[in-house]
Amino acid sequence: MSAPVIPGFAFIEHLGSGGFADVFLYEQQWPRQRVAVKVVRPDVPLTDREKYLFTAEANAMARLADHPYIVSVITAGVTAEGGRPFLVMRYCPPPDLGVRVRSNPMAPVDAVATGIKLASAIETAHRSGILHRDIKPSNVLVTTYHEPALTDFGIAGHMADVDGDSDVRISYPWSPPELLDGRSNGSVASDVYSLGATIWHLLVGRSPFSIPSGDNSTRALSARILHAAPPATQRPDVPPALDRLLQQCLAKRPEHRPASALELARALQRIESAAGWSRTAVAVEGDRPDASVAAPEVAEAPEDATAMKPVTVISASGPRRIAAQDVAPAVEDDEEASSVSGLVWAGIGALVVALVVGFLVFGGNDREEDPGVVVPTESQVPSAVVPDELTSAPTLSGRRTARGVMFEWEPTVPVEPGDSFSYHRDDTDDYGRTTKQQLLLRTDEPVCLDLRMTRGSDNSPSVSECVT
Repeated sequence: MSAPVIPGFAFIEHLGSGGFADVFLYEQQWPRQRVAVKVVRPDVPLTDREKYLFTAEANAMARLADHPYIVSVITAGVTAEGGRPFLVMRYCPPPDLGVRVRSNPMAPVDAVATGIKLASAIETAHRSGILHRDIKPSNVLVTTYHEPALTDFGIAGHMADVDGDSDVRISYPWSPPELLDGRSNGSVASDVYSLGATIWHLLVGRSPFSIPSGDNSTRALSARILHAAPPATQRPDVPPALDRLLQQCLAKRPEHRPASALELARALQRIESAAGWSRTAVAVEGDRPDASVAAPEVAEAPEDATAMKPVTVISASGPRRIAAQDVAPAVEDDEEASSVSGLVWAGIGALVVALVVGFLVFGGNDREEDPGVVVPTESQVPSAVVPDELTSAPTLSGRRTARGVMFEWEPTVPVEPGDSFSYHRDDTDDYGRTTKQQLLLRTDEPVCLDLRMTRGSDNSPSVSECVT
């Protein structure tokens, strides 16, 4: 594939192609660095719409370039041949996050941390009036420092303008119902949905409504997104609270989702805290200076200003050159006595210090240990931080009664104080928690129940039962 000639940049290789642009790896000549260059493909007609989308992407990414989890834009321009717009961005080595987790899904602790970082980026974009509208795993790159970086603002829109869009491009597996059926052209709630679907993908390796070895055509996916209940990850190591939060993000109605990306980030932080994981900071751009630090008055010569001074080099190891010196003047008797006396006392002091140090090093074996220091007498093995007792799902049964559907279950381990059971019913999309071992659902319709047992930060695999 031929790459355009861009003055100041040397072509290295082709990285990939998107909906209307190719991405190449170039080396910028000065300052020397590797960069990714996104160029509109030659076969794409440069209509006013395409030019607008490319310009909007460049402006959106430039406004957000300082964010640590957004791919930064370096410059933009138009090629000399063909007048093809291009965008020069920070280079993040492939593959993207979607490819990375396809065969090796993330551990829950890493997926939650990544979710918080991406939510920080999305919240910052929203505060700048920008909707991404195409959040998905393949649009999350990974920096050389193994940090996620959101990219591809190609169909981003300004909050005040999106309702007037007549042509909205979507990525079906990660798009919310309101974008599929045309009720919305994008909103904060739709970005929250797509981020929730992306985190779900990081944990499972596929989009939430795709079915392994099933019909995953656009039509089938759309039907499930519009009508099927949000699925759980079915991973035993995923905290129940995380499953519930992701299902809330995937709610059919926008008002049932977290109200903002920041609210989602805070909820993920609470899950980190409950699980005892390291806390991931929320990186949201502040629009006001820190009020706790007063701006200093400008002085004529600031004390921390850099200044030039003569350099004196004193050799600590090289030989010294002996120079002729004038004969020193005679020393009076009392000065000589004072000097000798000082040398004597200095020698005595050095001797005392040497004796004390020698006692501490060689004669301190019989002294009492510092009461604040614990000296182990044998190898110690730390106990498990998270108990691993709930390895099997409870047995669950259901039957229809005159009052509704009665579900009953029996855990595989004895119930202890503080144990509980989390459940989800698919007919109303409701979630709940109970300490009992039975649940009556007053309904005449078919219903399915998902159930798992929770003990502290440990949870069992989930089990499902349906009653028609």
